[in-house]
Amino acid sequence: MDFWESRTYTNLGIAFNAEAIASTRNRIFADVARQDGYMEIGNIYDVTSRNNMEHARIWLRELNQGTLPNTEEALLQSRDNELYMANNQYQDFARIAREEGFMDIAALFAGIANIDYHQGTRFSRLYENIVQNEVFCKPVEALWICMQCGNIMSGECAPLICPVCGYPQGYYRLYNENF
Repeated sequence: MDFWESRTYTNLGIAFNAEAIASTRNRIFADVARQDGYMEIGNIYDVTSRNNMEHARIWLRELNQGTLPNTEEALLQSRDNELYMANNQYQDFARIAREEGFMDIAALFAGIANIDYHQGTRFSRLYENIVQNEVFCKPVEALWICMQCGNIMSGECAPLICPVCGYPQGYYRLYNENF
């Protein structure tokens, strides 16, 4: 039997979606519990959320026959998902809400569509940075900040190792402060 056409494959997709949703819902409930003054209940929700996320990871790995997507593949999937939601799903939801007279909800769908569009284009730019080998090096001099210790360096490339805290280049990002 073809795995991609099997009911097992369908069930893995359902399980992945359920665990991903549960993880997010539990993160929200953790915030609610803390806002209500229940710190330990919030902590328990956090642990449960991490468990749900790990279960989702297991199902995603099985959906992909033992592997998880690499960063480039993940960025493309994320881009496609965000742009689909922005350009199709939420636009359609906004139209339906307007037709039904729910203008406030239509505005929320349209607003989140704009956010998702921005996120999709950001994922696309990040993917291009990887493909063009410009994640940690740019064609012109730039400021780089270590996300671990806050060290700021100037150069075409982020340092291979932070001279202050010793963390690797992966902890550097472009320095940008727009206040």
